[in-house]
Amino acid sequence: MHNDCLSLSIVTFNNEKKIEKLISNLTEILNGNISYKLYIIDNGSTDQTQMLVKKIKKNNKNIVFFDKKENLGFGSGHNSIISFLKSSYHIVLNPDIQISSFKEIEKMINYLEKNRNVGLLSPLILNEDGSIQRLYKYNPTIFDLFIRFVSPNFFKKRQEWFYRLDSGYNKIGHIDYASGSFMMFRTSIFKKINGFDERYFMYMEDADITRKVNRISDAVFFPTSAVTHEWQRASHKKIKYILISIESMLKYFNKWGWKWY
Repeated sequence: MHNDCLSLSIVTFNNEKKIEKLISNLTEILNGNISYKLYIIDNGSTDQTQMLVKKIKKNNKNIVFFDKKENLGFGSGHNSIISFLKSSYHIVLNPDIQISSFKEIEKMINYLEKNRNVGLLSPLILNEDGSIQRLYKYNPTIFDLFIRFVSPNFFKKRQEWFYRLDSGYNKIGHIDYASGSFMMFRTSIFKKINGFDERYFMYMEDADITRKVNRISDAVFFPTSAVTHEWQRASHKKIKYILISIESMLKYFNKWGWKWY
């Protein structure tokens, strides 16, 4: 591994309850193990998020803070630091991620070092109780996204197929649709595809970027490493998020083709 091996970016928006815990977790596992830059991009928080990050940043030269003033979305936030990246590998992660040890990161980097054809790694993502989040997905069809909205018990066999439950979630393999909660990119690939498509405000940008990676490289599900994600399905709770979700789906299918089933 060489200098400035790893960069990480977190987009925040009113995350005061989680951001301190995540920064503490990341600095604890990374300090002394690897050279890194942690970019925190705030999309105009109105709570204490910015104040907390600025306070922590004073004691850590590896943290770079950007105040975007307004919320232009998840992809736009992560893209805003592309020109600053000088790393070999870049991690996009949510504020509600926790990583148990540096070993989990090291295993991912070692795999990418040995497999030059791979541009994106998606680790095993666990719930806080240690159970597996079903995020090893195929490219979505309209039907797949619709039945997800309705119920986990609706067309159960189809949902089990879509989430690749038959894989056992224990083998390394190609992935069509990786979760945006944690993605490790080869930085050169992330730059080559110009990061996320900023037309998505939130939702579906992870499905989109996985497809962009797969056009020029390979995206891989890597269950040898695991991270924990405190998953909150906001899209199922509020009408605002349901509407944003539908808008993102329309953008996605207009771009990649309308596949109904």
